[in-house]
Amino acid sequence: MLSTGKNAPGAYRGMVHGVTDIMRSEGVKGFWRGLVPSLFGISHGAVQFAAYEQLKNWRRSKRGDKSELSNLDYLLLSATSKIFAGSITYPYQVLRVRLQAYDADRAYRGVWDAIVQTWKNEGIKGFYRGYVLAADISFVLTSGC
Repeated sequence: MLSTGKNAPGAYRGMVHGVTDIMRSEGVKGFWRGLVPSLFGISHGAVQFAAYEQLKNWRRSKRGDKSELSNLDYLLLSATSKIFAGSITYPYQVLRVRLQAYDADRAYRGVWDAIVQTWKNEGIKGFYRGYVLAADISFVLTSGC
């Protein structure tokens, strides 16, 4: 329902129609499409936390004094770690969306096939399609991370 407009050809009329159509055409497996790439989403927080801690240690060593980091330090370090984590883990978002698309079962045979086709047809740029650095910065500044 999220991947098509309500007037698009083949769009689901509602939740019940979507569930019955997926069950009829793909079986239970259709409800789990895109799960593997979604599980990689967990890594985003881990990468961000590890980068943030390393950046804090680096900043403290550069300051040379034992005083606390400033609010600006925390803001910049958290924004940098968020951008870093987003840049590292973004390709899973592309794969997840592609595998959860309405016609994914016709386009891809699974995660590995989506990876191979994306690389073959688009190169590294394909894995970062839609990635906008400004969106990451905006999210960090508005979320207080």
